[in-house]
Amino acid sequence: MSQQKPEYLVPALIGGAVAGVLTGIPFVNCLCCLWVVGGAALAANLLAKNTAGPLTSGDGAIVGALAGIVAAVVDALVDIPFRAVNLGIARRVLDRMSGVVEDWPSGLESWLEGSPAGAPVSMFLFGLFIGAAIYAVFGVLGGIIGVSLFGRKIVPAVPPAAPPPPPSGPGDAA
Repeated sequence: MSQQKPEYLVPALIGGAVAGVLTGIPFVNCLCCLWVVGGAALAANLLAKNTAGPLTSGDGAIVGALAGIVAAVVDALVDIPFRAVNLGIARRVLDRMSGVVEDWPSGLESWLEGSPAGAPVSMFLFGLFIGAAIYAVFGVLGGIIGVSLFGRKIVPAVPPAAPPPPPSGPGDAA
């Protein structure tokens, strides 16, 4: 009895993309890690719909972790334009406050004049790596929850009942 392994990639890409977009948009990301859990549960739901047999918690953990990693990548890419906007706002605030505050912390102005996103590429990649690790953990949680909610249940096989013993009658006394 060979059971075919489910296809994890497409549900993980869809669930991770949804979670990544919702996490990357400001004012929507107030439920940051909850979006990742929900995206992983969506991936588990899609996996359950595309798989004929029952799913295990391990299947949910795998698709959830993959969805979390995809969500981290999409979140980092969606966040890039918003970082530039936030950096422009910070520059305007500092320009307005320059008349009020006389001594700024050292390095603040050089940080604002750095790259357009406000951080070098190495910091972007480091943040992406840390985000992928954190989102993968929350994705595992969401995948397990999703499989428990949406996956087909394994019905244990009931062994056939043994026939009842014949009734003892008057001819059985010996």
